[in-house]
Amino acid sequence: MRRSPAKRPTQADIARLAGVSQATVSLVLNERDAGVRISPATRERVLTVMREWGYVANASARSLAGGRNKIIGVYTFEPVFPTSGVDFYFPFLLGMEQEAADLGYDLLLFTSAGGERQIFRDGSTRLWHADGALLLGRDPNVEEIEQLRDSGFPFVYVGHREVAGPPVSYVAADYAGATRQLTERLFQLGHQRVAYARIGNGVAQPSRDREQGFRRATPSRHLTGPVWTLDSVAEVDGLFEELQRAGVTAVLAEQQLLAEELLSCTRRRGLSVPDDLSVVVLGDSTGARQDGTPWTGLIVPREQMGQRATALLVRQLEAPDASAPNSGAPDEGALDEGALRSGGLSESVECCFAVGATVGPPKEFS
Repeated sequence: MRRSPAKRPTQADIARLAGVSQATVSLVLNERDAGVRISPATRERVLTVMREWGYVANASARSLAGGRNKIIGVYTFEPVFPTSGVDFYFPFLLGMEQEAADLGYDLLLFTSAGGERQIFRDGSTRLWHADGALLLGRDPNVEEIEQLRDSGFPFVYVGHREVAGPPVSYVAADYAGATRQLTERLFQLGHQRVAYARIGNGVAQPSRDREQGFRRATPSRHLTGPVWTLDSVAEVDGLFEELQRAGVTAVLAEQQLLAEELLSCTRRRGLSVPDDLSVVVLGDSTGARQDGTPWTGLIVPREQMGQRATALLVRQLEAPDASAPNSGAPDEGALDEGALRSGGLSESVECCFAVGATVGPPKEFS
């Protein structure tokens, strides 16, 4: 059973617990045992202790000056390249690079060579080459995030991230607040039947946050039924028919791809957006054709999220040691810095809105 240490275990601790020399631990950790005989049993004993104690090798401990390498790791749970101006990762990376440069840090991208992307291998992680790390991805391995948290390695997740046990630090877009404002705006325009639709199961945290905002803004007299969840774009025609039967005049589409398909359905029937159906896009551009339609909706502040996450991580790295002697009573700033060292902080980044041309009053209010 892995403990959650208040102080990160050292190589000396691992050597003592495994009953070997510190040099042996170093050789096992760095796989540099060519020409040195380390038995499989000894290697496995050292690795077992590392796993049980959540050991993470720390490059800053090897630094001869300053205790830090001024390097921030970037780890993504999916491949980053190729990137383009509309790529999911590109704005995040742009914000990270700008903020890191301003703060005097370098970025180091980790790719998890060998096929399967993973933070840990044999109980250790290569993230120790950096002082701390920024994590992001659409489909993260939550167990590895929890293991990294338990190891004491400093990191910030880019996006709303809830895990079992103690919280992790993250920076997220305020999807709930933005979706609520957009939904309220539709009611102010006179829409009485407003629906929410998405492609996918809605399990991902950003999807849940958006739905939460919709439900908070929707008075019971307006809500026509459950949120519509589609398995694929092939079901959009059926969704459009249901929306018409229910008298829905406005839809919040989680994905731009879904909005594009609704627009096509409307045109095939000789109808138009927004005269016959108002459509709001909630910022997910995955798979979108980018056909030039000026969509009304929210803009995900990806670049700002990258900047804020980088700044939050650096604040944690540069916070004074909470165990350092302190003369007199701690002031408010000192308490804040202590919280930084313990992690579990979160920041919310406000979403901007695109006015667009796909929302208007319903026909009876035109």
